Amino acid sequence: MTIENNSIENNSIKNNTLTKDKLRKIFNNEWKKHYDIDILREYGFTRRQCKVCGRFFWSVDDRDTCGDPSCVGYRFIGNPIGNKHDYTSSWKTIEHYFTAHGHKSIHTYPCVARWRKDLFFTIASISDFQPYVVRGEVEPPGNPLIIPQTCIRFGDISNVGVTGRHLTDFVMVGQHAFNTKKTGLFYWKNDALGHDIEMLKQFGIPLSDITFKEDVWMGGGNFGPSMEYFVGGLELGNCVFMQYQILPNGEHKELDTKVIDMGAGLERFAWLTNGTPTIYDTTFGPVVKDMFKQAGIDYDAELANRFWSHAGGLDVEEAGANLNNEKKRIADELGMSWDELLNMIQPYQAVYAVADHLKTILLAITDGQLPSNSGGGYNLRMILRRSFGFNDKLGLNLDFDRIIRGHAKFIKPLFPHYSDGVDTTINVINDEYNKYNNTKNKTKGRVSAFISKVKKIGKLDVNQLTVLYASYGIPPELIADEADEQGIKIEIPDNFYDMVRSKEEIEEESNKWIFTEDLPDTIPGFYEDLFEMDATVIDVKDSYIILDKTCFYPEGGGQVGDTGYINDVRIIDTIKHNNVVLHKVSDEMKDKIKKMFKRGQTVHIKIDKMRRIQISQHHTGVHLINACARQILGRHIWQAGAYKDEHKGQIDLTHYKRITDRELESIESLANDYIRQELKVVTEEMDRTEAEQKFGMRIYQGGAVPGKRLRIVSIDNIDHEACGGTHHNIDNLGRLGMLKIVKRENVKDGIERLIFKCGREAIDYIQARERMVRDISKQLSVPEDQLKETVSRFFDEWKDRGKLIERLEEQIAEVKLDRIKNEYEKTHEPVEMITDVSKEILIKIGQLLSKTDSDVEAVLINKQNDIVCATGKKSNTDAGELLKRAIKNHGGKGSGGGRGHIAFGKLGPMTQETK
Repeated sequence: MTIENNSIENNSIKNNTLTKDKLRKIFNNEWKKHYDIDILREYGFTRRQCKVCGRFFWSVDDRDTCGDPSCVGYRFIGNPIGNKHDYTSSWKTIEHYFTAHGHKSIHTYPCVARWRKDLFFTIASISDFQPYVVRGEVEPPGNPLIIPQTCIRFGDISNVGVTGRHLTDFVMVGQHAFNTKKTGLFYWKNDALGHDIEMLKQFGIPLSDITFKEDVWMGGGNFGPSMEYFVGGLELGNCVFMQYQILPNGEHKELDTKVIDMGAGLERFAWLTNGTPTIYDTTFGPVVKDMFKQAGIDYDAELANRFWSHAGGLDVEEAGANLNNEKKRIADELGMSWDELLNMIQPYQAVYAVADHLKTILLAITDGQLPSNSGGGYNLRMILRRSFGFNDKLGLNLDFDRIIRGHAKFIKPLFPHYSDGVDTTINVINDEYNKYNNTKNKTKGRVSAFISKVKKIGKLDVNQLTVLYASYGIPPELIADEADEQGIKIEIPDNFYDMVRSKEEIEEESNKWIFTEDLPDTIPGFYEDLFEMDATVIDVKDSYIILDKTCFYPEGGGQVGDTGYINDVRIIDTIKHNNVVLHKVSDEMKDKIKKMFKRGQTVHIKIDKMRRIQISQHHTGVHLINACARQILGRHIWQAGAYKDEHKGQIDLTHYKRITDRELESIESLANDYIRQELKVVTEEMDRTEAEQKFGMRIYQGGAVPGKRLRIVSIDNIDHEACGGTHHNIDNLGRLGMLKIVKRENVKDGIERLIFKCGREAIDYIQARERMVRDISKQLSVPEDQLKETVSRFFDEWKDRGKLIERLEEQIAEVKLDRIKNEYEKTHEPVEMITDVSKEILIKIGQLLSKTDSDVEAVLINKQNDIVCATGKKSNTDAGELLKRAIKNHGGKGSGGGRGHIAFGKLGPMTQETK
């Protein structure tokens, strides 16, 4: 039976036809297989259909609604359910229950997902274990496990502060079990839901308040049934049974590793048991209370309760075209117009949004992502500027530094490491606020032009509004305020920030090396201390020789490929694709190698040893500078790129402002201190999970690293990185000799590049600089220790001489202008003066003339054929026209342009007669 007949029994779901709606229909028809779970019946739950949405759910009472807020609203606001818990005690209650029942508690992974190729941020607890654990290739850190994962999502920015429940950062309580071939199906639907029910009972929540709603989940090529659970109209969690895999041909199969992926919102437990108007009141606790005081808002609890009891329907995505109707409904319920209500409630919404956004900034910056104009940093800058806009527009006078410190203090019992990022976060916010203000000042003209266009055509161009934000960083609130001052009403789309946000996913590069697909993997010998070896030829294709094994290191991770010889043939580069190493020859050898090498032939290979050692020094230097920069500049420092060859090493670092010369000196000094201490450098292979648990997620400095096992390079206890590069003959930092930073560059917004040299290259660089100093000293005939004073004196003298020349040129120009005026008084015809002065003096004469209150006209030409035409203020002649006539009078050869009272040009070669 096919998908159109609503069944998945025969493996015929096609990927291009699969949607959640279709899956719901299929799973609903097979509900006994997917949702008739023994543990639910044991607790007295029975299946019912919601009279509002038509979906099916399970409850122990005879209710007729599913418990979704869109169907029943929030029933706990002002009427808390269960035992009262704050943000921290909610997690402690959950953790205590699960650890007492066989689950291992795992510390949160970073909210910046550097171990993933496809994500900027951690968007769910299961993200921590994809793809390797989920695929069964790597052992999980616990099985089953529980984790309070800090997550960041930007899909609902426009809803934050409005609906009362949406956040950009949140803690997902992850309850996970991985049923592999090794474990068998030891933990499945009964176990998962049984624990969830018992966990809810720990909060004092009666079974009669709980509903389980049937749903489906799909993502990452997998899908399966799920059960959402609600209490009082609030979804607390969703238990996903990750069961099926979509195959490349569009069919599906049962997963080898079946995963329990229950995600619950930690913040919602505190909200439910306190019954506050919004989730923000409990999530941010004393922070948001202090913000209301800072803003001078007299918090009206009755108004807040009444409004946010109905605000769940203001979700811009779910409401869609009905959003205005929903606004009117809420306003009618409260007995006022929407404009009146918005005027009262908007300051509350703004405070809540700013509180949320600033906490997200703290988490992201501490875990290694800075605001920027691209990638993962784009959304961070967007929510920061949204916060600045709220603060400025509504005159909230919020102290952002104080808010950040408050957030760190409030979450410290759960996440103490975020306190380490407070100072850096505050510095970044202050820097971003300066950029925000500069943007406002620089773009006033664009804003005025946009408003004028709106006024002229009588409607808002939303596309242009998004361009102004995305390209120039101009917040729409700023434009609306400017328009309001001109008496023009601009309605910003409710989903504006969702329209301009960046995707959390990263596009992956496509493959281009087709001819490697049928070749066996090359056995790597480049991690051993081998600089030559024998190998067997597998194939010769294009400019490449492929061997069964090799000690040539292929380009990767920013390290250039090795060079050397295969027999007597020069190898100029080495690259890798699909685990096949390709040894490249020069173009002139391209056609010859097919005759010189045959499949199965034994060859001798030898790499350029000293080049490899120098490259390895630079590679180790990258690790060392990264560690030192982190100590000098702060924990926000992460590697954003790297390059290593035999002449230099370079590392791109995440930093929010220019690294100063003093900071560069400190980084360099610390690096050389470690070199003198000869800190140990150890390389070891470890299971991925073991490495993550031992060293943390900072091992992914170079981004995502594939494989079950990781190669970890450690510098004593100051740095540990997953690294695929070479560090040959470097068992301690003393092998680097010395390290010299030679240059700093700004790569792009938020990225600083340091270029350095180690070992022999560093010595050569310093000796070259010393030679330059000696040569300059000899040229100036002064001792080296007096060079600075001498150069300063010469520079001052040069500046004084320049000023003197400038004054003399002014005087010459004034004399020449007097002659022109006198000549014009005689003839009242344009004066042509051919004079032996520089182009600069010609221009000065023209500028002086153009400022005079006269009708004098002049054509000025020097011996180099430069021409300047100028007229006094009272002249009606355009200088550009005068220039054209002058060029024509001189044979029509020349070029130039200008208008008004001065024009510049160049004549063609003068005739002998003119000379």
